[in-house]
Parts: sequence; C-alpha cells; structure tokens
Amino acid sequence: MLSQSEKKFKKQINSLLDKFLPNNWQEYPDERIDEHWDLSLKIKKELAKNKWIAPSWPKEYGGLGEDISKSIILSETFAYRMSPGNDRFGVRMIGPTILKYGTDYQKEKFLNEITRGEVQWCQGYSEPNSGSDLASIVTKGDYNEENDTITINGIKVWTTLGHRADRMFILVRTLPDSSRHHGLSLVLIDMKDPGVKVNPIKNISGSSSFNEVVLNNVKTSSKNIIGKLHEGWMVALDLLNFERSGIDYIGWGERCLDDIEDYCKKNNLIENENIINNLSSLRASLESAKIMTYKALWIKTQNDEINMEPSMSKILATEINIKIHDFAFNVLSKKVTILDDSQDGFSKRILKNRLFFVSGGILGGTTEIQKNIIAQRGLGLPR
Repeated sequence: MLSQSEKKFKKQINSLLDKFLPNNWQEYPDERIDEHWDLSLKIKKELAKNKWIAPSWPKEYGGLGEDISKSIILSETFAYRMSPGNDRFGVRMIGPTILKYGTDYQKEKFLNEITRGEVQWCQGYSEPNSGSDLASIVTKGDYNEENDTITINGIKVWTTLGHRADRMFILVRTLPDSSRHHGLSLVLIDMKDPGVKVNPIKNISGSSSFNEVVLNNVKTSSKNIIGKLHEGWMVALDLLNFERSGIDYIGWGERCLDDIEDYCKKNNLIENENIINNLSSLRASLESAKIMTYKALWIKTQNDEINMEPSMSKILATEINIKIHDFAFNVLSKKVTILDDSQDGFSKRILKNRLFFVSGGILGGTTEIQKNIIAQRGLGLPR
C-alpha cells in the first residue's frame, strides 16, 4: 500500500511521461534507436529539474534524501510504461557503488553528473572469453606508481550503449601474474579518451544492440579506482547486486499481465476456466516476485553484506515475466505469427518482448549462476 506521498510521486512521474511519450506508446525502450535515445535525453533532463533521477540519493549529490521507496516507484513506473530515460547504468549500478565505496572526489564529480542527466555510463565486464566466469578476465591495467596512472589494454564485449556512453566502469587486472579473483580493480574511464574504440556487434538482422570496446593503451588516473587498488573483486560483485534487483522485469510483467487481462475481458475469454486459472496463478506469482524484489532492494540499504536476496529476486522476476509473456503469446497465437506492419501495436509488442525477454536469464549473470550464489552465500553449501 502506497503512502499519500508515494501516490503523489507516482502520479507526478506518470504525468511527466504523459508529456513526453507519444500516444499509445507500445515500444520497448531501445536506446540504440535514435528516436528512443533523443526521447531518453529529454526525459532525463526533465527528471533532473525536479531532482527525480535518483530520489533516494543524498541531497548534496542531487537527490532528495528520500528512502528507497520512491526510487522503486520510479523504476517500476518507467518499466510499466515501457519508457526510455531510466538510467540503470548510472543510477542503479555505478552510482550506488560510488556512494558505498567512492572517495569524496568521486562522489562530488561523478554522482552530480548523473543526477544532472549529463552523462551516459556503460559497463566493461564481459570479454571474448569471460562472461559468467567473470574472474577469468584478462584485460590488463598496468599501474605506474611514479605518475599514478593505470594503462589499460584489452577488449570488452556485449557492451550495451557503448556507442552512446560518455564513461565506462571497467574491471581490469592490475596485479601482474594474478589469477581469478585476486589482483582486480574497478576503474572509471572516459569513452573519449585516446585509445578507446567502439565497434558494433551486429546480429543476424544486421542491427546492433551491443558493442565491442577495444582499449589500446588507455590511460586513467588512480583517482578513478573505486575502492582499493588490486581489491576490486568484491566491489565488482556488489555492483552486480545493484543490477540484479529485478525491478524492471516486475514492471514489464505487470504491464503485460494487465494488458492481457483486459484483452481477455474484451474478447469474452474471461469465462474460460483455463484462462481464469492462468491469470490468477500468474497474478499471485507476480505479487510474490514483487515482494522479493522490494525486500532485496530494501536489504541493500540496510547492510554492507553481499547477500543472496538480489539473486533470488532476479530469478523470480525474470521467470515470472517470461511466464506472463508466454501466456499472452499463447492467447494471441492466432494473431501473432510474424513481425510485420499489419499487426496491431499490442500484439506486435508481445511478440517482440517475448523474444527479447529470453535474455533475462542471461543478463546480469545467468540463472544458473544465481542459483549457485544462493546455494553458497545463502545456504552455506559447498561449491
């Protein structure tokens, strides 16, 4: 149950989106598309005017000093409305990490850029031979104590919005001859620095959602290390916990479930017992996943431990979102067969989103990795 203040905030966010989103907006937010990117920039500027980009951040860094509830409302509403402009890399990943581990210099410089809506961040974790096994990265960050710089050489892949980004948070190996979790550092770089080259990774349709980022003698100051030199592994894991909340999948799933319920009512399908049972079961599972997601986000504000709740939240939220879209796809199966302009916006959205949400079990760490985290960190079971 939302408080009066929270209801007012949700209404304000919806009013803002009404102002910018075209009527009957049915698009999944894809900021590689110029139209979506331009819309994202406009929405972020409007959010920044009201200090709504990160309402739970301290006032000195452009937030409102509120509790986590309004940040949850913001993210969930953006997902439900399918709107671009919700800065997950800056606000939900590197921002909280800097708040927790960063220096005063880093907080003042980087957090205020984010809350002013001035910069786009991207993530430099995955490599050609390192994905779910993040500890196997080989990108080098050679530290020069004399001039206090780090020189980075390597390749990062699957970099979402790398072609749009102003800055990257990147995990590199700063201790020579180290292996696995040892000798890693989380570093911030400017994407316009000499030696940074972004190449699109094209899919079979010829379009590109991801990028390869080649780093050739890219230099950055040690002032841009988050946490301690050579001790970035736990910082990097904590950042992933901020990513794994699952809140977007809750918003997307709820939008789809509301829409398919409405479709069933309008098309006299609601008297079908199988339809009723499926809708009831999906609604109950969605509410359970939502509670777990809220709990995971709240816990992150209460302690410093890297725990299992974000992994539990990610599994529940991604799986129920896929189940909802599967159900909607089956209900619409006679209408949704191929992607063409003859389909109505709702049917086309269901198909496109269902195809995309398969990736939910991979992004931010596979479902199998999340289960391992729950078993080892939460239940104390052996590897």
